[in-house]
Amino acid sequence: MASQPSLFGPLLRRFRVARGLSQERLALDAEISSRHLSCLETGRAAPSQPMVLLLGAALDLPLRDRNGLLQAAGFVAAFRDVPLEAPEAASLRRAIDLMLEGIEPNGAVACDRAWNILRMNAAASRLFALFTDVENAPPVVMRNALVATLHPAGLRSSIVNFEAVATLLLDRVRRETTRFADDPALLRLRDELAEIPDLPLPSPISGVADGPFLTVHLRRGDLEARLFTTIATIGTPIDATADDLRIETYFPADEPTQRLVASLTTRTQR
Repeated sequence: MASQPSLFGPLLRRFRVARGLSQERLALDAEISSRHLSCLETGRAAPSQPMVLLLGAALDLPLRDRNGLLQAAGFVAAFRDVPLEAPEAASLRRAIDLMLEGIEPNGAVACDRAWNILRMNAAASRLFALFTDVENAPPVVMRNALVATLHPAGLRSSIVNFEAVATLLLDRVRRETTRFADDPALLRLRDELAEIPDLPLPSPISGVADGPFLTVHLRRGDLEARLFTTIATIGTPIDATADDLRIETYFPADEPTQRLVASLTTRTQR
């Protein structure tokens, strides 16, 4: 990528504003003077590579955005960023597969920052097949975890408490697109969700759940399940793809669902 140091200041300011930070607060977090930060944002001063990395860390930027900040300042990217299917990502693919297999018999999917599904374990495939018509669902719907949940051709018709689930998911997207304002994948996700009909307006999450977490209540014909989810990330990523990775796991929220999950596993082993 050609060096374009003049892009650094505006990009730094966009990241800072997206996180709701004043120049004074970011300067304090980075342990530099507010005057120097102002000069960096306006282009009156050029940053060193260590300064760019320092500000990226102070802003808690994803590694891919830290690379972008470095390149905007005219430096080479510091963190590897290769597609998951690239030969160089073999160790990451193995780590994902081990995590997904280890979560069995509970369902789990590996997603990127924009909730595009990268991997899915067999238990998640079984759950999706129970509560949605996977074979006839458009591929574009099933490629993204949030779209698959909210779209009429996905899980939507099987979600009993759809209003509460959709409210929480849309609020999550709103917050993430605000924080990562320059991420094209998140912007595309926001546009895709905006085309789904009859979704509730994004709103604060307080008051939509009765307990400490939201239970997703599914029902299709005689089948019924209640699930809660957890989201895990790689603890010490030094690679942009690993940094974006999240594993969402679906756990039984009651004994009948636990028995259902166990029965699905038993059927596949016969």
